[in-house]
Amino acid sequence: MPTQREALKAKLLARAEAAIDEMLRDERLHEQMTLSQIEQVVGLSETDFRQAALEEIIALQQATPTTCPLCGGQVENKGKKRKQVASRRGEADIGRAYYQCQTCHRGYFPPG
Repeated sequence: MPTQREALKAKLLARAEAAIDEMLRDERLHEQMTLSQIEQVVGLSETDFRQAALEEIIALQQATPTTCPLCGGQVENKGKKRKQVASRRGEADIGRAYYQCQTCHRGYFPPG
């Protein structure tokens, strides 16, 4: 059975390969391009991979709560919610697990 590190590496390698494949599908690569155009093509792939890496690492580190931190009631996983966040490297759209308490009905994201 792969270790947590090996599993994360496999996921990130697959995401990097997908970002590279997407970059190589750009028809402009077969033309003469300015440096700005090349940076734009490469930048999109970089952004896609950065997004994927952030999500995978956040998911790995995120706790799975069973009780509400406010009232102690049972919580239910309501799936992933997307949130636009600002990071040092720019904007990122992050998916995080969202929970709702069955007693007080408050929703929250557990700390990651």
